Amino acid sequence: MLNLQLSPSLGVPIYRQIMDGVRELVAAGSLRPGDQLPSIREISEQLRINPSSAIKAYNELRHAGVIVQDQGRGTFVRDDVGVVRQTQRDVLYQQLRALVQRTRLLGVSDRELKRALVAVLEEQPLPGLGPGAAKESR
Repeated sequence: MLNLQLSPSLGVPIYRQIMDGVRELVAAGSLRPGDQLPSIREISEQLRINPSSAIKAYNELRHAGVIVQDQGRGTFVRDDVGVVRQTQRDVLYQQLRALVQRTRLLGVSDRELKRALVAVLEEQPLPGLGPGAAKESR
């Protein structure tokens, strides 16, 4: 059973949410190399989605090298420890890109975002993110 939370209101296709969820579970170690994933039918019933969304998600994950499908046996996380590290990098990059996009929409400059990120990493108080921050050059 996959512990995935899907939300049709996100504006992100369901198959993409499944892919992202599986990647995050692999990156976090909740799914390990060699672990079996639910069948298309099982995941469709569990998540109450159209089977075509599950098929597309699994096909994309297979194409990305995250999972392998063995006819007659099932679908598994690729049995390669390197898949975990690569998936962690992919998830990190995806989340950082989303963060950068959101902060730009809020008018936060790249420079201010870098300072805030360093402060968070060093567990320091966050620098001011007031109206002047949006005026700084990117």
